[in-house]
Amino acid sequence: MESFSSEEQPVSLRDILDVVKSQALADKVDLLTELIMESRSEGTVKCYYSAFMRWKKWAQSYGISESEALPAKAFNVALYLVSLVQNSRSPGPVISAFYGIKWAHSLISAPSPTECVLVKNVLEGAKRRFNSTVKKEPITPDLLQKMYDALHSRDNLYNKRTICACLISYAGFLRVSELLNLRISDFEFFPTHMSIFIEKSKTDVYREGNWLVISRTGTKLCPVSNIEDFFCYVKFSEYDSFVFRDFTKTRNGYILRKENKHISYTRMRELFIEAFSPFVVDIHKYGLHSLRAGGATAAANCGVPDRLFKRHGRWKSETAKDGYVKDDLCNRLFVSKNLGI
Repeated sequence: MESFSSEEQPVSLRDILDVVKSQALADKVDLLTELIMESRSEGTVKCYYSAFMRWKKWAQSYGISESEALPAKAFNVALYLVSLVQNSRSPGPVISAFYGIKWAHSLISAPSPTECVLVKNVLEGAKRRFNSTVKKEPITPDLLQKMYDALHSRDNLYNKRTICACLISYAGFLRVSELLNLRISDFEFFPTHMSIFIEKSKTDVYREGNWLVISRTGTKLCPVSNIEDFFCYVKFSEYDSFVFRDFTKTRNGYILRKENKHISYTRMRELFIEAFSPFVVDIHKYGLHSLRAGGATAAANCGVPDRLFKRHGRWKSETAKDGYVKDDLCNRLFVSKNLGI
């Protein structure tokens, strides 16, 4: 499709599809729509669509016509981003708006106002103004040991769930989304290790899946033996059951809820705080990502080769990988000790 000049009547995706429907290619319209929506992940499309609709609603409230909302004028979009900065506490809403508007314009091959230097500078200014992000501290083996000793009880399924979630996240460098989406069918056990199929990952844009392998360590913190023990005690009735589900407390302990639905991110964060807050000075310095960062840090400081390290954590770039590692003092001193002075 050709780009539209400012004199031409704005064209929306709906207009294009209506034209096609009236012709002999009507049976292709549904597939066209599906492919456009599937060009990005479902979550991304929902996020972009919601962001664009918020822009459209704001534009209408300030007397900007629908024809000027798409394609949009750069100055109007810049003012919209400024209004978001004034009413936000983080750059998130501004970033979402920027990419939502960009996405909507790309659907109709219209020049996007997000390419304008003015709009780009507003976005960068918002990022700098709210640049207060502090990386979470990594979880250490010592903290895992204390957590395990405090929670471990052979017949307490509530605590076993927390222990397994933390140990697997740490050993597999798992993001919380990867952890919560694990199902019984994703696990395979062997004498020396277990394999876990990661069906959906942030870096796996084509959803090809990825097999993660975790070794048996022979210690009480062994992720493999702990998850095997957990499976023995929890009565999963379905092969595709989510592993980390809610429990109901009864007079005799905990039982699995019938609904096959994994616990929420918020609930998992609450369990994490319950598990580690007694052993750290400030729990706010730690989060669920601390488990992934902790495993990555331990591996890096032990000299695990970069290629294996990157593959295990499913990182796309060296920069992303290195951002998770907190080098220990010995490794940092190694640099100045080897400068020949």
